Amino acid sequence: MSVAQSYRRAAFVVLAVLALTGLAACAMDQEDEVRLRVGDWVKLGETTYFKSSMSCTAGVFEVEATRITSLISKVRSVGTGMLLLKHGEAVAFDVKGQSPNAVSEQIMTRDLPQGIGVLSSGIAGKNCMSDTVKSAYLRALLDPNAVLMFDPDGNVMAVLDRRNAQLFFARGTV
Repeated sequence: MSVAQSYRRAAFVVLAVLALTGLAACAMDQEDEVRLRVGDWVKLGETTYFKSSMSCTAGVFEVEATRITSLISKVRSVGTGMLLLKHGEAVAFDVKGQSPNAVSEQIMTRDLPQGIGVLSSGIAGKNCMSDTVKSAYLRALLDPNAVLMFDPDGNVMAVLDRRNAQLFFARGTV
């Protein structure tokens, strides 16, 4: 192998490593930014899980209190929440007896485009979850005591799992 070929090969390896490093650094979200965003909705404790890639983000945070702050509109009906979403407001759907899954189904039934936004964030965010986190997330989605939170600005979805004092964050592109 000639010296020129050796330099070309070395340059190729360096460029490949730089390209891979650049792709790894291209996460959709940063943990501190996510904490700032959802920390306005509930009082967060420690981060127990966080992963972000180019196409999805998932986070799990302990909550110090399951009370929802006044910095997000808390609604007791899906209809009221949908009106607020249409105006670009972040909404916490605290609908008695309705799980986050049931709330998202009602949103899909009433307004398919809006429902797809909620559903796609929840599904795509799942792609960044470990199997253990996916299992806990599914339980929270089906729990009628949990609260679905959605911010149309960035298609941010969160589920407040009151039973286990944790908040799941999900965002992604499908």
